[in-house]
Amino acid sequence: MATGEFSILAEYEVDDDLSLLLARGEGVPRLGIFNLNSEKKKYVPLSWIEDPSRTLKIKVGRTTKEYQMKLIEEGVSSLIERGAEALSLNSLAWRGVQLLGDLIHIPKAARSDADLSLIADNKRDTLWYAYTPKKGKWRVHPCFSVTEKERGILSAAMEDGKPWPTPALSMENGSLPFTMRNVPVVKELALGNPARWSEFMLPVAKAMLLGFSDWSSDGEHLFTDALWKYLPKQNYRSEETITAIASSGRTFMNKLIAYLRLWPMLEHVQAEKVPDATKTLEERGMKKRERFEMIAPNLGDKQFRVTRLVDEESSGVSFGIVPTTRLPGEQDRIITFSGEDWATCLDACALGGEADPQYTCNSALAGIETKNWYIRLVECLSKAPEPEDEEE
Repeated sequence: MATGEFSILAEYEVDDDLSLLLARGEGVPRLGIFNLNSEKKKYVPLSWIEDPSRTLKIKVGRTTKEYQMKLIEEGVSSLIERGAEALSLNSLAWRGVQLLGDLIHIPKAARSDADLSLIADNKRDTLWYAYTPKKGKWRVHPCFSVTEKERGILSAAMEDGKPWPTPALSMENGSLPFTMRNVPVVKELALGNPARWSEFMLPVAKAMLLGFSDWSSDGEHLFTDALWKYLPKQNYRSEETITAIASSGRTFMNKLIAYLRLWPMLEHVQAEKVPDATKTLEERGMKKRERFEMIAPNLGDKQFRVTRLVDEESSGVSFGIVPTTRLPGEQDRIITFSGEDWATCLDACALGGEADPQYTCNSALAGIETKNWYIRLVECLSKAPEPEDEEE
């Protein structure tokens, strides 16, 4: 059934006044909010349900009726289950898993010593930084913190040699692969720590296909629209397709890589909300070291002032995050790392070069935001059907 630009794939009646719709036109699906009294429909991306504090209000006669997000989530879960077949969600989600595996392991390359000492901003957001002299094999430096098990896997595959003072991977055939995803040691990492390298990708692939946040600017869904354009095609994992999808989702991939890069430390981070972050941290005896501006794409592209403060006794590091324009009731955020975890963050974000505290601050904050987003989308998808396994 077509309604305007949308075809209705599933409907869930909340009560006599409200019905929820799963609708699809071109690109990502939409959530339809159908006021049964006024017979008016409004279509929003499914990312609308990501904010658990949000409520839905509709006009019923002369009064306003309010619905809590928990009730809306139940309806959306039912819509996803009912509409999965029409969307080919099961098979496309597994294709999305394969594609995400390719995307997160795309290396960035350096061909000169200058690229090693002063790394360009557009090359920093990678898990693998590669280098080759004019004549010689490509060598690849892992750009992420490692667990003990991962350290053992990498150590067995890496060897000493220029240009880094620590061991790196040598590409035996002399060429640098377009993606490191199929390199044996990367496959071993996925098997050794699936929670980090593989299991998270199924909920993410589902969420993207359903229209959850991909952090495109101006509320668009450029990355998710690209998935709907390319995933149904047979060559969805070709270099041309991967390049096109990556260019549509730079912010999304950068934030996902920040999350994966700092994954072990993000388990220990302490996050809190306070009326005045800077004052609170100074009262705890912490000293200012740095202040800078940042944009948080998944917080409405808002701008924040960030202050990095250090506990000189414990070497702990805290970020005070203050919105430049404060909404009514909005609080500051504080995020705190132990001294050891902060040092590990600096090293992971250095890409084998000099530590950059400001870039590391931004990467850590992006990783924390992405972790919180991931936890929320898993909650939203918890009742959605699991795809049946599909061979690569």
